[in-house]
Amino acid sequence: MNILWTLAFWSILLPATAQHLDTITVSVEGTSYVIFDEPISLVNLGTKAYVGKVENERMLFLKALAPNATPTTLLIQAGSRLFTGYIRYERNPLKSFYDYRVLDEGNTRSNQLSSTVAPASSKLTRMKVIKPNTHIREEKDGIDLECVQLFNDAERTYLKIAFHNTTTVAYVLDIVSFTYKEKLPRRLRNKVAPQFEEMKPDDRLEPARIEAGRTEAFYYSLPLYSTTEDGYLEIIFREKVGARVVTLEVPAQKIMKAPLL
Repeated sequence: MNILWTLAFWSILLPATAQHLDTITVSVEGTSYVIFDEPISLVNLGTKAYVGKVENERMLFLKALAPNATPTTLLIQAGSRLFTGYIRYERNPLKSFYDYRVLDEGNTRSNQLSSTVAPASSKLTRMKVIKPNTHIREEKDGIDLECVQLFNDAERTYLKIAFHNTTTVAYVLDIVSFTYKEKLPRRLRNKVAPQFEEMKPDDRLEPARIEAGRTEAFYYSLPLYSTTEDGYLEIIFREKVGARVVTLEVPAQKIMKAPLL
């Protein structure tokens, strides 16, 4: 009944131009993201079973507080525009990012993100002239790895990794692997199987060989994936001719709050 009253109340106040949102699916462990062009000034959730947090003015982070939460209404005001819709719980949402930015000069908006998001290859090329926006570093066996750029869009996460070979032996690359992992509380480590999700880049720019004393840049685009706030993306560089293996961990919080590209 409370949900019906909420809908009735806001239907009176909202202008006819209010835009309807997709049904936002959320979980307890992960986070779902809703992105707008303009600053968010109002978020109203129909019940207290869900929680929302605004970050960087234009991004709304949503989670369920308990499994099997009852679906409820959602009202958002971003700038002068109002958005109405529903939010519901799913254990493993198929979609975590909802992008409602206007992506062209007209007054229309496309919900078909696959047709409006620029190809990954063009964005990786564009990153070559963008300044560093993060610094996540690991050094081992004379190899200095540093993630210096981190971005998201509606479909992908983008990374630039600087690879500095401080040794006098060239590094011939075998493979670079990507795995999202979750850090379990100490009390659960012997009771719950570790959670992880291997990811394959959908595009990359990477050198096959890093000469002695040289620094090279690696660029990757990965499908978006939402993990818990204390999770991380594990990136492992493996050598083809030799045994040097270097692991770089990018915290999930850094990824979730990365700027939009």
